[in-house]
Amino acid sequence: MKTLLLTDIPPSSNLTAGIVTAQMCRFVPPGELAIFCVQNRHLQPVPFPDLANVPIKTVRKPNELGRHNPRFFPLDRIGAIAIETARRLIEVPPLVRQAIAYGREQSVTSLWVVLQGQTMVRMAHAVAEGLQVPMRVQVWDPLGWWLRSHKVDRYNRTADLAEFDRVLRQAEGCATASWAMSQQYQQRYGTPCHTIIASLDPALARRPKPSLRTAEEFAIGMAGQFYAEDEWVALLRALNHASWKVAGRQVVLRVAGHPPPHLELAPPGRIGFLGWKPQPELIEILSRDCDVLYCPYPFAPHMEEVARLSFPSKIPTYLAAGRPILFHGPKYASPAAYLADRQAGLGCQDLQPADVYNGLLHLAEDTELYQHLALAGQAAFLRDFNLATMADRVRKFLGYSA
Repeated sequence: MKTLLLTDIPPSSNLTAGIVTAQMCRFVPPGELAIFCVQNRHLQPVPFPDLANVPIKTVRKPNELGRHNPRFFPLDRIGAIAIETARRLIEVPPLVRQAIAYGREQSVTSLWVVLQGQTMVRMAHAVAEGLQVPMRVQVWDPLGWWLRSHKVDRYNRTADLAEFDRVLRQAEGCATASWAMSQQYQQRYGTPCHTIIASLDPALARRPKPSLRTAEEFAIGMAGQFYAEDEWVALLRALNHASWKVAGRQVVLRVAGHPPPHLELAPPGRIGFLGWKPQPELIEILSRDCDVLYCPYPFAPHMEEVARLSFPSKIPTYLAAGRPILFHGPKYASPAAYLADRQAGLGCQDLQPADVYNGLLHLAEDTELYQHLALAGQAAFLRDFNLATMADRVRKFLGYSA
């Protein structure tokens, strides 16, 4: 058995999706994996040395932005439709032919496709058909969100969503980003689904004392990308209203990953930007230097499907750090349901600044609640996000075990 991974982000140590993909690749037996990567030209992935022997072919990904208005060449609606349609009809077929040729060269017997963006969706069925091998697919986020955020026109958006549906129905299995996504896709498409979420080595888990670190400082940690910008702004405004104090303690924010937006809303010195950190170092920092770990998730109606079906990779990282999670997002969001079920986080289910501030105050003042959430979070990490559990799910998804 040899699997061809068709993806837009290769296994890499500096990209969130690349880290998860790398961990999944490690569960494939040596010599039974090859990668065909259709990569965004702006990405600069850093490979993992232990996966250096996996054969990989990288080609350039077409521009996936829909209507845009360059300064000297503005596009009207018809022009935007024409350009996106041309990408579908002209740019995708050569990529399909290259992927098929590479798969045959590698003698693959199975196809694993990451359905991230319209290009991968457009390629999936054609590559599987050309190789005449069973296809398994993986979904990080709902395609509708991607198409809207990339401003793909309605005509091509409808065609891509229809193709997504066809691919999901034809797939032998689907790796999903959350339990909610598994349930919905299995009901909708009749395809066996396997929930696969980023997991970590249990040795990385930290067990800090389940109490606030000092009587002077209250440190809020955050890692990852800022998809929930309105929620982040609400947090900053809440802290401004409270003069950056919670229960008499001076508040600081420690942010790792992507640069935080709207720094102008915070007084100087209150937000420390740590940059990108390797996961072991990040977990150590969140555990040692933070009191509460903040996870914002979008309330916006147009983001409802993403909130319901996606699952942020920062949650396992936060749980590994052993500090209570403050989840700031809607009750229907998949991480909200998970944290409530495991009693591993406090939910703030209103966008208003007052609600998120009350959540912070509750964690600062209620020592029993703080201790309970911290210990429950540590147990949830070891139960749900260990590598053995992830390995079992990945192998079932790829067809190595029933």
